[in-house]
This record gives sequence, C-alpha cells and structure tokens, in this order.
Amino acid sequence: MQQQPVDKKLIRIYINDRCTPEQLSSIRQYLHDPVYQESLGEWLLLDWQQVSGETYTPEADAGKKYQEYLALVRPAPATPVKQLSPFRWWKVAAAAAFISVVALAGWRWQQTRWQRDAQEHQWVQLHNEAGKRTKIMLPDSSLVYLDALSSLQYNQNFGITNRKIILEGEAYFIVQHGGTHPFSVQTAGLTTVDVGTAFNVRYRNTESSIKVAVAQGVVNVMKSQQPEVSPIATLTQQQLLLFNTNTGKATVQMLPDTAGIGAWRHGVLIFRKQSLKEVAAELERYYGISIRFVHPEAGNGIITTTLHHSTVDEALDIVSMTAGVTATRSGKTVLIK
Repeated sequence: MQQQPVDKKLIRIYINDRCTPEQLSSIRQYLHDPVYQESLGEWLLLDWQQVSGETYTPEADAGKKYQEYLALVRPAPATPVKQLSPFRWWKVAAAAAFISVVALAGWRWQQTRWQRDAQEHQWVQLHNEAGKRTKIMLPDSSLVYLDALSSLQYNQNFGITNRKIILEGEAYFIVQHGGTHPFSVQTAGLTTVDVGTAFNVRYRNTESSIKVAVAQGVVNVMKSQQPEVSPIATLTQQQLLLFNTNTGKATVQMLPDTAGIGAWRHGVLIFRKQSLKEVAAELERYYGISIRFVHPEAGNGIITTTLHHSTVDEALDIVSMTAGVTATRSGKTVLIK
C-alpha cells in the first residue's frame, strides 16, 4: 500500500479555523484512510516538537413596646363608668389614636428589619450540569454567563445590603455601574472587587490556580480573609491574574487581545500548550460527555488548537488529529487510545 502525503496547509486551516465542506471531506480522509498514516504521523511529530520544544513523550426591644401598646388598648376590668365631658373625651381619643399609630409604625419597622435580617441568611443558588451554560440577570441588572459544571450563589438582599457573589467554576460578569455597594466575586481564597467592568473568573477544585481576566474596566483582587489589606493586584483591560492556591503566589500577564476572554460563552474553546488530559476535562464539561484513556500516559501530550462552534464529533476529530490519538465515541462515552 503506497503512502500518500497530506496537505499540511489544509491541516493548519482545519485546526485554527473552519473548513469548507469540501476541505472537511479531505481532512476526514486523512484521518481514516491508512494511505495517509505515515505522512500524517510525521507532520504531527514535527508539530509537537515545535510547540513543546522537545520530542513528545506520553506522559427584642420592639416586642416589649408592642406588648405595652396592647396593654394600653386592651379592655380594663369592669369599673363604674364615669362620664367624660365631650372635650375631655376628644382629647383621650386623640391620644389613643396617636399611640396606636406610633406603635403600629414601630412594629412595621421592626418587621421590615426582621425580614431583612432573615434574608441576609438566605441565598439564591444556581448550578449548571455538564453541557449546560446559562445567562443570568442579577437583581441589580448585572449579567452573568455561568459555564458548565459551575455554581453561583448570591444573597436575597443582593442590591439592597450587598452585591456579593460566591462562585465555584467559571463565569463571565458584565457589571452594572452604580449602586451603594461594591460588586464582588468570591472564589476559594480570593475576592475580586469590580470597579465597573467586564471580567472572567475561573476556579475549579481540580485545578491549582484561580484565573481572573479583565475584558473591560478595572478590578481589584484581594485575599478573602484579609479584605482590609491592600489588593494583591489591580487588573486593567487585557490583563490576566494567575493565583496559585498551593503557594499563594500571584502573577499578572498581558494577554494578546480581549477576544479570548470568556470566548466559551460564544461557543469558542481555545487551548494553548495544554495537556490532552486538560483538554479532555474541558470537553467533558462543555459537551457533557465522559472521556477515558486506554493508556493514561497519552494524556500528557501537549496540544494547541481552537474549536469554533464545533459539534462534539468535530471537536473529537480535531483533538484526535492534533494529539495523534484515536477517539471512539459511543453515546456520551469516549475512549481515547
């Protein structure tokens, strides 16, 4: 069987953009026709070396007042009735009405305070399963895009006594300006305080870092247990904070552009020099599938690629070709070998 060369330029177009139907047909032939196996393998090996720099190796007071008010208006024990003059009766009635109004106002004020205090301990909880992403309008009209396998909580008094969000997972925030309370996002040991902006926060308990990226405006990032201390970083547009949860070390990077910040909400997944294991975990969350490796060391391969509005099968084809593996899907289960 005579081996045939692959079109390297076409492969690059397929990995970094979207092919035409005709080009996609050629790519599928590369993947499944054995005559292209050697040529495709040589190209993949060269690409790995260029990307990684090395050869690939798998690797209670109000209540009292209210009772006093009841004592004033409760009927007294029967005693001989003493007639009052019309003038004195009018004064007594006016005094009683005044006391009733004051007591009722005080009771209503306390009820409102009790209700507000109770709401301080009540939380709205939202959670997305794998394969699901949602757009949320908060009570202050701020927008949140919540990623798959992510959870978000906010207080019932959000916008009244606070604007605090608790996040686990990933979310993109477009914050409404104004308000008497700062908008803050707490995740793990960090709190990100908005100064009127759009930003993305990511932290998953399977990862060792918290990532905060600013698409517009400014945010202050501080340690949650020490809010009175100066921020560990003030981020402006196009900056990314990486906070290592194991060492407590924070680094700030300048991103090439803002297009990639929160791109997942538009159906774009970007992977830059990431292990196949990390990529597989992201695909599991995004598509709601389960990926398993026949040989775990294959997950150590480093790849770089971008998925544009890809179906699950298209995504698996691209990743398989880039990583030099075979992905077999049966329903929601994918086997990589």
